[in-house]
Amino acid sequence: MRKAAPRFLCWVGFLAALAAPAYAEQRTISWNPVTAYTDGTPIEAGKEVTYSAYWTTDPGLGSLRTLGTSFAATSTTFDPDVLGMPSGGTVYFTAKAVLSTGEVSALSPGYAWVVLPSTSPPATKAPPAAPTGGKIIRK
Repeated sequence: MRKAAPRFLCWVGFLAALAAPAYAEQRTISWNPVTAYTDGTPIEAGKEVTYSAYWTTDPGLGSLRTLGTSFAATSTTFDPDVLGMPSGGTVYFTAKAVLSTGEVSALSPGYAWVVLPSTSPPATKAPPAAPTGGKIIRK
C-alpha cells in the first residue's frame, strides 16, 4: 500500500487574511497540493486528496492540536488567540494528506512561526455604576 507523499506537502507560508474584521487576528496558512506518492508516481485520476492541519508548541510535533480536518483546499484560516497560541511564542504547523481511498501520508515537517502579539484594543473597564441610580442629586 502506497502512501501519499509527505515530501510534496510543503508549507508555502502565512498570509494575512484580507477580509479580517477589525481587531481580528485572522491568519491564513497555505501549502502546495499533494499530487504524487513518495515514489514519484502521480496520484491516480479519481482519487481525491484532502488535508488535516495541526499546530503545537512542541518542535518535535508532539501534543498536536487540530486546525482543521478534511480540507479540500490547500489553505485554512485561523485565529491564534481563539486557539490559545502563546503570544510571542513559537508554534509549529504540520499537516497530512488523506486520499479518498483511505491512504494517509506521514505528517509534513514542522513549520515554525512566531505568534505575533495581539493588536486587539486594550480591554476597557465600564464606568462605575452611579450610586444614585444615575440621577444627579442637588444639595
